[in-house]
Amino acid sequence: MPQSADYRAMIESAPEAIIVYTPEKFLFVNAFAARRLGAGSESLIGHPIMEFVHPGDVGMVVDRIGQLVNGGEAGDPVEVRFVSRDNDVMPAEIVSVPIVFEGQPAFLGLIRDISKRAAVESALRESEEKFANAFRQSPHGMAFVNLQGRLTKANHALSEMLGYTEDELVGLHIADITHEDDKSTDLEQLQRIVSGEIRSYHRVKRYHRKDGGIVWAAIGVSAVHDAEGRPIYFIGQIQDITAQRQREEERANEQRRAGINETTIAVAHEMNNVLTVLMMNAELLAQDATPHEIPEIAQEILGASNRIAAIVRRLRQLGEPRTVDYLGKGKMLDLSVPGA
Repeated sequence: MPQSADYRAMIESAPEAIIVYTPEKFLFVNAFAARRLGAGSESLIGHPIMEFVHPGDVGMVVDRIGQLVNGGEAGDPVEVRFVSRDNDVMPAEIVSVPIVFEGQPAFLGLIRDISKRAAVESALRESEEKFANAFRQSPHGMAFVNLQGRLTKANHALSEMLGYTEDELVGLHIADITHEDDKSTDLEQLQRIVSGEIRSYHRVKRYHRKDGGIVWAAIGVSAVHDAEGRPIYFIGQIQDITAQRQREEERANEQRRAGINETTIAVAHEMNNVLTVLMMNAELLAQDATPHEIPEIAQEILGASNRIAAIVRRLRQLGEPRTVDYLGKGKMLDLSVPGA
């Protein structure tokens, strides 16, 4: 190793840890390495390097040094955990090359602190694990869909919802499990995400179960992007709302039945009023109506008959699709006859 003052000064002030060692001990430790090991440079000279290697990495380091002693090449950086005198653990990458130091064989170790990188990687692993757990254990269906619209991954909730195994769902196109009337909207929305027009979308749609049943679902779809902002795949979250839709239909039917019941009562009341008029006038005609009273009685009978005809016309509207417009509070079928 060159011993010029300038070169030694550069090594001493380097922002990376640099050591010179033999399999038994330190021969040189620069200031950066000494600080990370929690000691002064001079106090470390002569100490065994293994005192500062994490117990879990000692075997690997011994094997690596043995390879170097037997003429092996420096090779790629090796990840080693060093432990300071304060028991702080420093994840590091070290490259060792054989040199001659002060007339004896030794190794030059270039050590890079990778604590920040290790922390980032650990956080990333934790985040990925949390997402994986959320994906697997979510009570709602979740799926990964590629840009071609095929499922690449599906969770247990989605397989239960649609009656397929998770493996059966992988590879299916979304059109394969989507109700015919909902297919075009899905494909249009996915294309809008790919083009950058929208970032995500939410909608209610229908799925086909494997057994032929229909599932109503509220879905949310968003894209995962690469470093350049291009979408690389979609994530879909699917909530089964079939039971909710059924309850809504049941409430609508109950309202319709209630409206029909109210209408029936109103019709009966109105018809009774009209029939009373008809019966009274019929009795007058059958018993003691005078000739000059007959035209007036006939006019009342004709008016009552018109009212019955008007009621029948309105009753027919109950069979039309817009019947619901006549149901509910304030929406009772109007059975009154204009001008009656």
